Amino acid sequence: MRAWSRRSAATAAAVIALACMSGVSRATAAQNTPEALVETLARQAAGRAQSPTAPGQDFGSTGQGRVVPGPVDPNAYVVGPGDVFDLHLMGAVGETITLRVSPEGTVFLPGYGTVAVAGLSLTDMRTRVSGVLSGRMRSVSWTLELVQARRMRIYVTGDVQTPGPMDLSATSRVSDALPPSALTKTGSRRNVRVLRRDGSTEHADLELFTWTGSNDANPYLRDGDILNVPSAVEWVHAYGALARPGRFELGPRDSLLTLIELAGGPLPATLAERALLIRWREAARPESVFFSLGDVYSRTFNPSLQDGDRVYLYYLPSYRELYQATIRGEVERPGTYPITLGRTRLSDLVRAAGGFRPGADLAGIRLYRGGTTTDAPDQELDRLLRLSRSEMTEAEYEQLRSRLVGKRQDFRVDWTRLQQQPELDLLLDRSDIIEVDPVLATVRVEGEVRRPGLVQYDPAHRVEDYVRLAGGLSNRAASGKIVVQRAITGQTLPARDVPALVPGDLIWVPLRPERTLWQNIGTLIAVAAQVATVVIAVRSVN
Repeated sequence: MRAWSRRSAATAAAVIALACMSGVSRATAAQNTPEALVETLARQAAGRAQSPTAPGQDFGSTGQGRVVPGPVDPNAYVVGPGDVFDLHLMGAVGETITLRVSPEGTVFLPGYGTVAVAGLSLTDMRTRVSGVLSGRMRSVSWTLELVQARRMRIYVTGDVQTPGPMDLSATSRVSDALPPSALTKTGSRRNVRVLRRDGSTEHADLELFTWTGSNDANPYLRDGDILNVPSAVEWVHAYGALARPGRFELGPRDSLLTLIELAGGPLPATLAERALLIRWREAARPESVFFSLGDVYSRTFNPSLQDGDRVYLYYLPSYRELYQATIRGEVERPGTYPITLGRTRLSDLVRAAGGFRPGADLAGIRLYRGGTTTDAPDQELDRLLRLSRSEMTEAEYEQLRSRLVGKRQDFRVDWTRLQQQPELDLLLDRSDIIEVDPVLATVRVEGEVRRPGLVQYDPAHRVEDYVRLAGGLSNRAASGKIVVQRAITGQTLPARDVPALVPGDLIWVPLRPERTLWQNIGTLIAVAAQVATVVIAVRSVN
């Protein structure tokens, strides 16, 4: 023993490694004490120093480490052929020995021989190795470390893009073999069967794993496993106040709580006291069951789901619902302001915005209201829009005008009249927009005039005065059909019915329709017919 103590630790380390390679263990196995085992190894390797193998060296021997999804669970990892371990010896002998599981499922321990480890969990393997070494190396402590997980072959079958064999790391789970791209559009993500070599079967629920992170729904794979992906044929539904409402494939162990979790869980705006489950007792006989979310989470009411079940979660009425309206243009503080439905009026919004600026046109305040029209198709309006004016009767034309006016959601307000008549002070609705334009001291003249455009407003001027200031009528103007579009109301009136104009009014001079030769001939014939009728009547009297 004194000779051994004078040798360096490096020499002692080389002893064990050399013994593993040269078969010295067969000789040392006959020794009865740990001291004799160590002395024998030391004598056989005297003078042959060698650097010990660094822990984990074999793991990176290829120059690239393998990606593993976090630490391996020693209770779940199953040892198999190809796994590589480091056995660290500490104490009288400081050494690291690399152990590789053979194709027969065994490892070789120096001084003992082969130990069957295939099929054991990592924890059980350590227990078995401890039982072997504890009685032979009392002066040496040790640890066993997995440094390289093996590659294993599994088989993918069923409704997948590419069925066949697949090589994966032994730390892989079902989700590693079946990413979303591996399945077809009809392949099941919730009923994957894992067929083990020992004849047992497990189920994987990849959808539940994706959205809840439950590893119980995503088991580890083992050598020779067969993954079978059936087609998805059964569905359940969740709607209403949920984070991800929609249709979900029915899983083998789904309950009401499972469906709510798959749908992302209830929103803060969910009415927890009342929800609805509809299920089918017969092919055409639905049954409604009301429940509370508290009963579901306490497992008081958590039935298993059936194909076709539908769950509805209701919203709390007006939950944190803030209504607002926007005012823009010639006010002191334009912007968006909160309103209370049924209480806030136009005057309240103007007051909140600081009132009007000096240049505001108080006679032409415009209010735009959105979201009040129905999205349902108007078949009669569509029919009328496809007709030209000549194809319409007068009744159809008036109907078209009335329907188009009904589609408009903008209103004009005269602030001066509103101050005198409070009943004109409109109640505001959600998302109303109020535009306050500056005063326009002009009247616009367009159409068949010589210089169309803006003309300076003069309260003393009439329609014919503005037409004259715009250069007068053109040769093609229909002088008897001039109309005025009022700035305040938006109405279009004949010019003869407008006694006085206001800033912003539009004067429109239409084009005189061209008469064709046949129209003139027709007129002459009609006149001649009338004259002939009169002549005949006079002669008959005489």
